[in-house]
Amino acid sequence: MGLGGPVWHASAAAAPGCSLPESYLQRAALDALQGVGNVALGQWEEWTGKAYHVRRRLTHDEQKSVGDVKDIRGTAEVEKRHGAIQCFLPAHIKDWKA
Repeated sequence: MGLGGPVWHASAAAAPGCSLPESYLQRAALDALQGVGNVALGQWEEWTGKAYHVRRRLTHDEQKSVGDVKDIRGTAEVEKRHGAIQCFLPAHIKDWKA
């Protein structure tokens, strides 16, 4: 995306069939990132009409800790990570496939 480095990314959307105001979803996405990242290094917010996305640059210490950005979409790593968080997911998301 050309954001200058790795970012935290939080998204908030209403469940299918429900409607929530953009301001509510914005607050939910921002709350999810509370305590991480550095707004001064960059924060990008996007409303798609369905979901509210917030991307925020990592702090310098966070960046050192996690290393370089790695796109894992379409790899076995996605399945591994998804399996590791199954117990934390709401029931309607548990059947999601990467």
